[in-house]
Formats: sequence, structure tokens, C-alpha cells
Amino acid sequence: MMQDGIYDIGLYDWISSDPPILFHSESGERDVGKYLPDERIYRLVMYLWHKSADEIAAYHFRWRELRPAHRLLHLINDAEICMDLQARGVPAVFVNQNAFLDETLFNIQANASKTYDVVYNARMCSFKRHDLLRDTPSALLIGGLLAQDDSQEYFDLVRVALPQATFTHAIDPRNRRSEEVVQLVSSARVGVCLSEVEGAMFAATEYLLCGLPVVSTPSLGGRDAWFDPRFTRIVPPDPRAVAGAIQELISLKIPPQLIRNATIARMTEHRQRFTEAVQRIHTVEGTGRDFAREFYTNFRHKCGRWRAYREVLTVRPE
Repeated sequence: MMQDGIYDIGLYDWISSDPPILFHSESGERDVGKYLPDERIYRLVMYLWHKSADEIAAYHFRWRELRPAHRLLHLINDAEICMDLQARGVPAVFVNQNAFLDETLFNIQANASKTYDVVYNARMCSFKRHDLLRDTPSALLIGGLLAQDDSQEYFDLVRVALPQATFTHAIDPRNRRSEEVVQLVSSARVGVCLSEVEGAMFAATEYLLCGLPVVSTPSLGGRDAWFDPRFTRIVPPDPRAVAGAIQELISLKIPPQLIRNATIARMTEHRQRFTEAVQRIHTVEGTGRDFAREFYTNFRHKCGRWRAYREVLTVRPE
């Protein structure tokens, strides 16, 4: 989110105008819902940061009071939280946000030169715990100061803590396009995820789509929904454990296509749950539309665009 006094930015898009269906990220007290009239609008709410079942239920019932005509359906990154919400009567479906990554953008680069043992695509913020790579001799760190909470001071500390690492932000501080990220990720043998709490972490699944095995610490937020013991390791937040798991996965020489295929299979399952949920809306509304066909015909990376929430009514629904 942006600084106070500047309107908030979120990920959202209209999926349909008849009936009105809006896909959007949750934003707590400063939410897209406040810009919407109290009319019959279906809101598909996704979560970019870990939220407990209690927090999501509170959000649901608060907006049910503020906008009684709205129909909320929560897209949940974690299966257990989803089941908890369903047991409470909160409309929820296990659809992890990473299912909406464009698998044609993130793909195996067969001719890529493997220069680094590990890659970490992460913001320069303390919750990312970069220091857990201090026992890893060859690391590429993608990412810089992209959000309000990112810190030049933290970046400087990480560079001191990891003198053996290569930092893209030190070479070129601009935000990189997805195509560039793919090339950088593909120059490493393993991807890592080191935060304790965040969302489902898009980068975790991007690594897998590029055919990289993954080392992660235990986490809340839903990224483990994509992990398969054949090519992922979850280890304690200890530099030695992280370095050891990285070397183990490198030694296994896991076929990249196996990793990618298994990940796409899981994406397909989440997308099917999503399309079935939206199809139920169309069935209730009697539109006669085939949403699964529409979804794949009009598929958009991350299923939305980053926009100022106050623009929601100026963006014409499709």
C-alpha cells in the first residue's frame, strides 16, 4: 500500500459485467469495497498476505454489514484455513493466488547457463530473512526497494552479511520485467523462500515453473501448497540447514520438466475450483455462459491489474 494521503493500490479486475463479478485483493480497512455501491456485486476476494480464519471471517461479516447487497466469495491460499471458514459458514474456496501466474511467461530456459547455486527473488525487507543464506557460497539476489516497507538500510546490511552474493539491485536498481526475471532465475540451480510469514509468494511458484527445485523455511501464507517432496525441502530457519538442503537438491539433478509439469498439474486443480465457483454464479444468475472457456480465452497474468482502488468504477467491466 502507498503512504497515507495517497489512495491505495490493489490487484483487481472485473471478470464480468452481467452479472457484475469483481476479482480483487483484500486491503483491510482501506478496501475496494468502500468505492462500490450497495448493489448486487459478486466479489471474489484474494489474499496477498497471510490472514487467519478469524481475520477473514471478521472481514467477511464486516462487509456483509457495510454492503448487504454484495456477495463475497473468499479465495483462500491455505487448505486448512479454507475448511475452517467453510465450517463457520463463510463462503470460501481453496484457490491459491499463484494459480493465476501465467505459465507461458515463466518457463524452462533449456540453454541457460547455471552460474549460481541459488536464487532468491525477494524485496529488501527484513521479513525476507536474507541472512539465512550466509552459509551458501553462490547466491543471486533479485529485488530491491520496490515497496514502502523496503529499506536502503536493510539492503546495505544484507550486502555486508552476504559478501559472496550477487545483487541485481546493486547492478541496476530498476524493477525488472517478468521476461528478465525468468532469465535471472534460470541462471541458478535452486530457488529459496525464507520468510516466516507472508502471502503465497508468487516467486515460490515462479521458480517451480522455471524447473527449479525449492528450499523453504516453515511458513504461514500458503506457499507450501505448491511443494512436492520430490523436489522441495522445508528446513528450519538456520543457515546451515538452508545451505545443506540446497546442496542436496543440486546433487539430485531433478529433471526440470518433472518440476514444471507437477506444478502445472496443481495449477490446473486450483483453476478448476475457481472456474467451477464462478460458473455456479452464472448458473444461479441464468446467464447461460461457459465461464471455463471464457477464463482461458481471456486469461490474464495474476488475473488482474494493479490499480488505484478508487478507479474501480471507472474501469468498465467486461
